[in-house]
Amino acid sequence: MIITGIGSNGGIGVTTLMANLFIKLSELGKDVYWLSLSNLVPPVFFKKELAWLEYDAVLREVPLWTKNNCKFCDTCLKACNCGAMARYGEFYVIYSELCISCSACVYACKKNSIQLSNKRIGFIEQSNLNHRIFRVNLNQREIFSSWHCQTIIENMQKKLPKHAVILIGFPSGFRELWADLIQLSDKIIFYTNDIYTWEMLYKSISHDQADMILAVNSDYYDLFIERGYSFGFAIPHTKEISIEAIQGYAVSDEAYQQVVKELAYTLNV
Repeated sequence: MIITGIGSNGGIGVTTLMANLFIKLSELGKDVYWLSLSNLVPPVFFKKELAWLEYDAVLREVPLWTKNNCKFCDTCLKACNCGAMARYGEFYVIYSELCISCSACVYACKKNSIQLSNKRIGFIEQSNLNHRIFRVNLNQREIFSSWHCQTIIENMQKKLPKHAVILIGFPSGFRELWADLIQLSDKIIFYTNDIYTWEMLYKSISHDQADMILAVNSDYYDLFIERGYSFGFAIPHTKEISIEAIQGYAVSDEAYQQVVKELAYTLNV
């Protein structure tokens, strides 16, 4: 099962909630794993002895141009819709960080001067302190895209136990990837204080997509109730909670932990 946390607010929000959910599910003996779709992980996972070990390479097929047989007709250049190719005299350059691996240039070339080649674009790392915690570390110029979401999540599903629960940590923002994450996930925990963003997203989700679970800062919860969204989880938000999260501690607030417990029960994992 894939459970992804998405947030429309920065600061102490969905990542803290997901991290505490991971801890709670671990305490309950669930076969749960954490996967950050970036090299950032919640502070609660950081310890002085932490080191990251390479778990798996992230490979992508990208075009490789060779001068053999090339007639410099620019057919391949015209076929590329993502600006990943450029010509400099009698030489073509392919910028793999812009390439989306669509193979249009390969099919367009009638002289077989372009072939697909596997390129290492990053790797997945595993915590030496907890084998259930992973993060993605891409090459510096690699732009995270829909392809990365699908490839990385599907590969991890194949490697981890069949009945594993994988919590996906995702940085706030990157709204262009929300639709992909919803398609790839079984359940979405959406943490927002913006009722208009929630209504836009909630009304656009079809019934055959991921189950959507609403989490709202308790200060804004009454506003959501007034609009008919009483099924949302009211997440306590205090200065003490923020300090604990930033300093790398699990949240000790009883009300917060009660919400996490109820959330774990609702997920039915």
